[in-house]
This record gives sequence, C-alpha cells and structure tokens, in this order.
Amino acid sequence: MNYRTPGVYIEEISNGPRPVQASSTTETGFVAVIEIPTQFVPGGGGASNMYLPGSTEDVHMYWNRARAFRRLAPASDAPAASKDDKKSKGKKDDKPAVAGNEFQQLVSEVLPGQWDVKSPTGDSKVTMSSAKGEMLRFPVSRALMSVTVDASSKAEWDLSFSEASNKVMELIAAHAEEQGVAHTGELGCVDKTQKPITVDVDAIHERMHGTAPSFSSMDGFHAWRTEWSANLFVQILLEGDKKMTPSKAEIMWDSLDASAQNAWLNWVRTHPGMRRLELSLVGFFSNGGATAFPAVALQAEGTGGPAKRAFLEKAYDGASAVAMLCAPGLEFGWQQAILEYAGPAGRGDLFAVLEAPRYLMTKPPRGVEVTETRWLKAGGSYEVREMQVLAEPSSKELRFLGFAADIVLDRCTPRDDKGHGAVYSPWLIVDNPLSTGPSDKYIVAPPAGFVAGVIAGTDTKAGGGVHKAPANEPVLGVAELVTSVSDREQASLNVKGINIIRHRPGAGIRIWGARTVAADALWNYVNVRRLFLFVERSVRDSVNWAVFQPNNNQTRENLKNSIAAFLFRCYNEGMLDGDSWQDSFTVQCDKENNPEADIRSGLLTVDVQIRPVFPAEFVRIRFSQTPMQVG
Repeated sequence: MNYRTPGVYIEEISNGPRPVQASSTTETGFVAVIEIPTQFVPGGGGASNMYLPGSTEDVHMYWNRARAFRRLAPASDAPAASKDDKKSKGKKDDKPAVAGNEFQQLVSEVLPGQWDVKSPTGDSKVTMSSAKGEMLRFPVSRALMSVTVDASSKAEWDLSFSEASNKVMELIAAHAEEQGVAHTGELGCVDKTQKPITVDVDAIHERMHGTAPSFSSMDGFHAWRTEWSANLFVQILLEGDKKMTPSKAEIMWDSLDASAQNAWLNWVRTHPGMRRLELSLVGFFSNGGATAFPAVALQAEGTGGPAKRAFLEKAYDGASAVAMLCAPGLEFGWQQAILEYAGPAGRGDLFAVLEAPRYLMTKPPRGVEVTETRWLKAGGSYEVREMQVLAEPSSKELRFLGFAADIVLDRCTPRDDKGHGAVYSPWLIVDNPLSTGPSDKYIVAPPAGFVAGVIAGTDTKAGGGVHKAPANEPVLGVAELVTSVSDREQASLNVKGINIIRHRPGAGIRIWGARTVAADALWNYVNVRRLFLFVERSVRDSVNWAVFQPNNNQTRENLKNSIAAFLFRCYNEGMLDGDSWQDSFTVQCDKENNPEADIRSGLLTVDVQIRPVFPAEFVRIRFSQTPMQVG
C-alpha cells in the first residue's frame, strides 16, 4: 500500500490463530511400469521417420500384445525326413506337414487339425478355416509389427488388436517356447539397410520422470497418455541420434504418417502396464474417485529398472495433495516399496491400497514353479510377469484352505507396524475397453484402482466419511471375480489381513473386509488408520500460523483451542467415539508438556489423544430360550 495522501488507511493482515481445515482424503496416486526394449530398428515406408521396437534373443517382447519369433525355416529348407520319420507319419496323432508362410506353420503346430490361413479382405479380417469346417476370424489392422500371410501380395498385417487373436498368439507363443523357438523381433516396415540402435532406457526414464500430474476424468487421462506417448517417442529419437535436437524430434513426430502415429499410440495403450493403469482408472472414477496422479516408470525388458524408492520420492514428494497410493498389477517388490514410502520411513501421511497376486493358491499353476516371492516358468530363467499367458487353473487349484502356514501367502503380503496399507483380493473381470466383439468383451483387471475408488466414494457420500470402514460397499463396473471365496475359506485369509472381494447373494460384488497389514493390533482396521492420517494431515496443514509466534501462554492457548475446535466438529460428525466430547478427545498444550528447556530450544509441544470409532466386524446376536412361567 502506497502512503501518499494524508489520511487514515485500513489494511487487513493475517495474524493469530486460524481454524483447522479438513484435508482431502480422496486424491490417489497410481504407479505403473512399462518395460521397453533396449534395441530399436529404423522404420521404412509410412514409418520412415521413427524407430520401431525390436527384441533380442531370450527376451520377451510385446508389441500390441503379439509376440515376435525367429523366422521359421521355409518348407524347402526343412531337413529331409528319415525312414523312421516316414514310418511314423501314418500315426493318428501326427499332423501333416505344412507348407507356406511361417504364421500358418505356427497355427498348424498349435491348433488341432489342418488350418488354412487367408489374407484379409475388405473387412480387415484374417480368416482361418480347418478341414473340419471350423472357422476363426480375427479383426486386424495395418501396423508396425506384422505377419506375412500372403506371399504373393507381400501384405503384412498385425494380428494383435483383439483378445481373440491374443489367445491364438499366446497359444502359439507357449508352443514356440516349449519347442525352444527364440525371438528376433523382425518387424514389418523395417528399413533393413540401416543398423539397429541401442537406447539407454534409464536415461530416458530420468528425463521423462518428474512430479506426478493430476486429472479428474478419463478424458483427462486419455489426453495425458497421448502426450506421454508422444514424449516417449521423442526421447527415443533423441537416444537414436545424438545429433538430434528436441525441437526437430517433435517436428518428426508431428509430421509422421497418421497410421504410424496411431500404431505407436496403440502400442503404448495396449502395453500391459499402461493397459492395467487404464483399467484401474476406469474403476477408480466409476466408484467415486476424484483426482488421480499417475507416475510411470520405464525400465528395460529383463532388468531391474530404476530404484523404486527414488522413483516414488520424485513423483510424490511434491504432490502433497495425494492421500492414497496404489500400484495396480505390480509385483511384490513394488507393493512393499509403496507401503514403506507411505509409512513413517517415507512420507508418513499416505495410505497404500495394495493387492495380492492374481492367483492365491495352495499349489502353482501348471508348468510354473513358485519360489518365495515369484512365479517362474518351469525349467526357465525368466520371471512370469504376465499371468494371463498361463493356463487357467482348475477349480481344485484355487482352494484357499490351508493358507495359515502357506509360505506363498505370507511372502506375497507386505507388512508394517502401523497399518499404512491394506491388501485386497481377488482380481476382477471387467469390460475390455479395447473390445472388438463378444469374444474379447471382458478382461482381467487388478483390484487396487477399484478399491481406491470405493474408499474415496465412501469418504464423500452421505452417511459415510473417513471414519467409516470402506467395506460392505458395492464395487461398480465389475462383471465377475477371478475366483469366489466362501466364508470358511475367507477365515484364514482375514486373520492375515487380506480383504476379500466377494459376491454377496442379493447384494452384488462387495468388499468384505477392512483390515490393514499392521503387525500392531491397535492399527488393525482401515478406518482407524485413515482417521488418524486425516486428523494429522488436517492439523499439520492448518497450524503453520503458529510457527515463529512467541512461545508463550497465549500462543499455546490459541493453538490448543484451534485443534480442539476441529476435533469437536469431528465428534459431532460421528468420527470419534464417546458419550460426550470430553470422552472422545483431549488436547494438552501448557507448561506441563512444555518445560522451560523446550521453550528455550524453540520447541512447542501439543499432545492430542483421540478415541476412534471401531467397525463392527463381527456382529454377535445371542439367542436364548425363556422358560415358561407357571403362575
């Protein structure tokens, strides 16, 4: 204010105590991991200004959910059959020799009978017909990775945009792996005159990674994903050519052929990590979630990737509004890292929404070995990260009995002392956003995002609040569960802090548990832990006015009254237990807990005790017979 003309000036200044404002509890961070290859190959034709993902030997490579294989030897190059082989051809189980392209050979090796593969027609569908009259039709689209299905026309088509084709490709992949067929990643649209380039995925990760952005709808997510995918493309161009400038790389992306751009965007979208993020966000927003903060970690296929704790700190230390954190579909290491970051060893003010692995079993799926913390392909050296590629377990393999001493269950559930997280299971069957018809209408999704949405919705709806246990609440947008659990089967899981999502007759699919992963029984319940986090965050963010104020009786009294008034409002809203407000909380801030030595050290202490509301987890109703009274 400029004082020039003589007179009286009125100025309002902020001074003294201010009321404690309730902090938000619904903002949620989502962690995703996208594995990309270290080797890329220059494109040709419509993809001439881009590098295409390539794969190397002994490395799993997903490109729009299809797999890349070493080219099979043409029929002409096949070794001559021996006399023994000729004798065995007459056996019933032997399949006829197959000539033609490699895709047809792979199909014929996997599917029973002899199949004929025809080129896509005007409806962009590959037709496969068997000698028995069986028929499969796959919707396809021109893209970067392709399979030659017609040698005469040299047409190359991608077979990876539908769940139906995925199933066939996964069958083919499983058979190829059993037969020792390795991967080369030879792609369509590749300029074979140029050498492949190797990128430093960790360097790209560091340049792309920062404080997590926020959005409040799926439209916002789609816009963010498009921007993020374009940025990833630019960063790969910069790695591929050290003389490339960021502005030139961005121009190359903008000038890229539309079909090539769409193929790249589709690759990012259909990547297992990005796909699970999308499914989780759909569940989050449909169940009451408000704002999401995504953070995507990049790592090279087959490597450990960036340090998890450093990644979380960089993404969420600056996002103070985030109150919950989850890693949908990620393995145990990420779940544990998030739990530790949420608790006192990290930020200390977060609640982690965790999940058990897709299958909780007393024995592993067929063809898979179980170690202490992970699934491994039997006889193989790589970890099975995509459980979808495994054969569906039989009902006998999904028994939950006997889990009390099961090492897999104990090791796959993160633990802490103060209950800064909760574990949910099983996984969910939901609508597939990339569905092309009835054959791929549904897809398996991790539960963390849906549960986070339910928790957020419980906090904000009428009759709810952070003090209400987020249980016995419907989970919207779920068609079915991967497996069902009975009351008896849940008993051993509940005591281990695994909250089961169940189908309740007449009530739909609901969360049927509210326990944390706390080792300390005082913090057993989700609503108790989250109530304390809510009160602590609200008080912390609202009493900054007291910093550097005189540490005297007046300041201490103002601070005490400000906190007490907030807790009184919490009591009136049913968040605290007690016959009166005096029973529900106490606030002490006087000379008794602020001795002279602390005052001289610049320390002001406020001791707060609150009495939380515990959920009625077990409702016991007693019946007894009243004897007839004889007058």
